[in-house]
Amino acid sequence: MIFRYRLQISVMDGTTFISILFWNKEIIQLLGKTAQELKEGLLEDVECAYPTKLGDLMKKKFMFKILIKDSNINKNDNVYKVVNFTNDDALLKKYCHRDLRAV
Repeated sequence: MIFRYRLQISVMDGTTFISILFWNKEIIQLLGKTAQELKEGLLEDVECAYPTKLGDLMKKKFMFKILIKDSNINKNDNVYKVVNFTNDDALLKKYCHRDLRAV
């Protein structure tokens, strides 16, 4: 069996929440682990039913490049596919709203 990621996350930019969808390639880049490695880690830690690696994403800042489809605009599809992301401090400072820079 081959394990792959499909992860939907709610994010906030200071004005609203949206749901973004990560596929396998982007989550491997973000977490540094394949889905198989994450699953094996869960099997080793019997007391943990939730991957702590996912919890590490909480409260972190990222800038996302998302794909906006016709269905997002015309059919109220509120889930946007991530095509790229960064956590580069210089880019975040340049493009992040000033109210969020200190958070």
